[in-house]
Amino acid sequence: MKISVEATVAAPISEVWRAYTTPADIIQWNAASGDWHTTAASVDLRVGGAFSSRMESKDGIHGFDFAGTYTAVVPHKLIEYSFGDRDASVIFDETPTGVKVSVTFGAEETHSIEQQRTGWQAILSNFARYVESRFSDKSANLLTSPKNRVCVWYDNDALEAANFYARTFPNSSVGAVHLAPGDNPSGKEGNILVVEFTVMGIPCIGLNGGPAVKHSWAFSFQVATADQIETDRYWDAIVSNGGEESMCGWCKDKWGINWQITPVALTNATTSPDRVAAKRAFAAMMTMKKIDIQKIEAAFNGQ
Repeated sequence: MKISVEATVAAPISEVWRAYTTPADIIQWNAASGDWHTTAASVDLRVGGAFSSRMESKDGIHGFDFAGTYTAVVPHKLIEYSFGDRDASVIFDETPTGVKVSVTFGAEETHSIEQQRTGWQAILSNFARYVESRFSDKSANLLTSPKNRVCVWYDNDALEAANFYARTFPNSSVGAVHLAPGDNPSGKEGNILVVEFTVMGIPCIGLNGGPAVKHSWAFSFQVATADQIETDRYWDAIVSNGGEESMCGWCKDKWGINWQITPVALTNATTSPDRVAAKRAFAAMMTMKKIDIQKIEAAFNGQ
């Protein structure tokens, strides 16, 4: 028989995933009641990797080890594992009110179904409180945020976009997530309204404003790349994640935001004092979608 428990955590998926899979965090939340605690934990987060945690009563009288092997790992989405002759799955689902964590596990015969459900639910609820408290503390540190930030409109998926940017670009992260204090034209009370995030050092706000506003070419992020490898990495990440190619190094992500993936070599070529060579490089660029640095340099050199 399978038993399921769940909890919704008002924090970014990156914070939820980290807290669920990091031993130092597991020690802090992995207990069903205040008279128990986890004294040690280890995680080898890969298929075939082992995990373990030592749970003990605080009076030192009782204790046991919980250990097993990971059978499936999809970052920010899914963890499956076996322990003894039983198995379990953990699903991470981003929702308008946070990340819903759903745990389904095989029942054992020593304790009643209700006892098992209550115990696992208590641990998961403790996890949710821990993550939310820690994230709230981190958010409080953002009171010194810059006076000027870029506000980007999203159709109620700002957190998904912010998490993608944090995974894709260096010096990028997800900050505070703010819930709507009341109903509004784009959503209901308790839905995620504002997400603070940073893209390559640029502080931004993602506003879940609904479908009324569409993006245009009038705004774009321009990313200066050092070489073809970096150019390919960012371009391919955006396009393969539901985005689309445009011309001259421009592309659009799945949320409609426009990006210019611009090699430094292109900028140097088209702004060169040698205006004849610059014109050749510019003409080559006009025929491209993703910028090919080798072809730009060849055009600049008259080859």
